[in-house]
Amino acid sequence: MNRWTTLGTLGSLSLVLFMAGILDGCRPNKQPDSLTGNVTEAPSAASDSSGHAVTIESGDRSVEISEAVEQWPTGAPAEVPRYPYGTIRKIIRSETPEGNSWDMAIDGLPEHAIREYEAMLKASGFKTTSLIVPAQDGERGSVTGEKGLVTVVLIGSGSSANLSIIQKF
Repeated sequence: MNRWTTLGTLGSLSLVLFMAGILDGCRPNKQPDSLTGNVTEAPSAASDSSGHAVTIESGDRSVEISEAVEQWPTGAPAEVPRYPYGTIRKIIRSETPEGNSWDMAIDGLPEHAIREYEAMLKASGFKTTSLIVPAQDGERGSVTGEKGLVTVVLIGSGSSANLSIIQKF
């Protein structure tokens, strides 16, 4: 994947996440989120099961924004290791003729969650690049993993992160 394709993909993902935030803010009677489970001992990311789902379809493209999420997105490529930290707050699924993507907002991360997920990606055969900086409230930075037609991008700051899985056809 060349740099311009990566930047275009990240720009598209940013737009989808921005739209999800706007839709979330427009929802009436929003209840405050609360953490579920013990963050440091969870075998896989927990989920926040309160919420709604919205699906937007346009021609051969669709986007589903879900707040009532499972512990891991349904249909995500099997070669991507499950993210074992924190609580998944939102999943945005996108389907296009070019491929599928799953974007997750995750809260409640332990201190070394970014570095440890990079090791999990490498152990699963992904070629990774990263920029991780230690901070007072946990790590900040990003990890990108590529394996065949699958790209995984984790961007975290302190105790929250966004994890994107992009599968091209």
